[in-house]
Amino acid sequence: MEFRIAMAQDTPHVENLWAYCFEPKEDPFFQYYFTNCYEPENTMVGLEQDQLLSTVHLRQYNLNVRGAVLPTSYMVGVATHPAARRGGVGGALLTSALDELRKRGQAMTILMPSKAAFYQQYGWELYAHQWVNTMSLEDLRPMTDKTLSFGLLNSVDQWTLLDPVYKTYTARLSGYAERGEKEWKRLLGSFFAEGVNIAVVRNDDNVIEGYAVYRLGQPEIPVSELVYMTRRAQRALLNYFYNHRSQGTSIRWNEGLHDTYYRFYPDGRTGHATMPYMMSRIVDVKAAFEAIPVNQEALMMPITMTFAVKDKLCSWNEGRYEVQYGGALTPSVKKISDTLDGEADVTVEVGALSQLLMGTLTARDLAFEGKLSVSEEWLDYFDILYPEQKTYINEWW
Repeated sequence: MEFRIAMAQDTPHVENLWAYCFEPKEDPFFQYYFTNCYEPENTMVGLEQDQLLSTVHLRQYNLNVRGAVLPTSYMVGVATHPAARRGGVGGALLTSALDELRKRGQAMTILMPSKAAFYQQYGWELYAHQWVNTMSLEDLRPMTDKTLSFGLLNSVDQWTLLDPVYKTYTARLSGYAERGEKEWKRLLGSFFAEGVNIAVVRNDDNVIEGYAVYRLGQPEIPVSELVYMTRRAQRALLNYFYNHRSQGTSIRWNEGLHDTYYRFYPDGRTGHATMPYMMSRIVDVKAAFEAIPVNQEALMMPITMTFAVKDKLCSWNEGRYEVQYGGALTPSVKKISDTLDGEADVTVEVGALSQLLMGTLTARDLAFEGKLSVSEEWLDYFDILYPEQKTYINEWW
């Protein structure tokens, strides 16, 4: 199979494969996506005998990782026609896409898995989970706050009202998507195209402290984004949904795993579960090391360590690297071998390295899982270099 970036004449075939594997063409999201968002130049296609049988869309984002902003491709719409499945096409498609991203100078990529195990075999690992909370509207009553007023948004130009709330919510997190005007308008446009509502809560100074993105029409009200600057704003949003008892019976809302309000739920035994949400993968090991800063407290006299990185999918990543820490917030890196042969201070799988750099897990955690090998005396140093972070992201495509 031949893999290449899509051209304009491929668009009808890309649309057909999307409709075959995901939403039908009459679906509102399909219409919005292919009218407003589809980019052939950011789509990898696989062809065999002039038939387009496989695609992955490389949505362009800026990802904030430990305070550094990384241009990143969010892989969505990974699809292979059933006629071409079970022949290794999926792995070949992903390899071609990663090679393309490496040529573009990108260090990391992300995707939301329908089945994490499929991608784990190719070096992706989960870096962000979410809480999924389900509760009857009646049971919300003791969790609510009535001190803030409500409002609704109805225009993409109102993105400036939401932006300060999102920035405050994500300020101390890692792995989240930066949102500027383009990203906000694209997101809000897709919401309104699908008939989704956006509610806000305001304080007495008319400052918006929180917002919620939700849909009506079923007994259970799904809330896909609940973002707030204060705890009372979150409680006010729950009060807003409590007021919908004539329009639904329950609510299901997603939140970042860093949120701890569940400790105060009246009954935490039910309706509170984690959902595997986003996976990350290193595209280029050297670029990833050099793009993501270490903890400033780790700056000291230079220390050089040798990393042996295992990567079964991307031959350009596998090998040994000299990584020098101490002189700056980001280390300097040199690849010294394309093989794993020879001595190394650290041996790590590429997926585990992604989790370490993202902040999902510490080196000590990864050593316990058998994903990273380093002598015991270096574990404390690595916990200072790359301390655990609260990771979060809520982009759906």
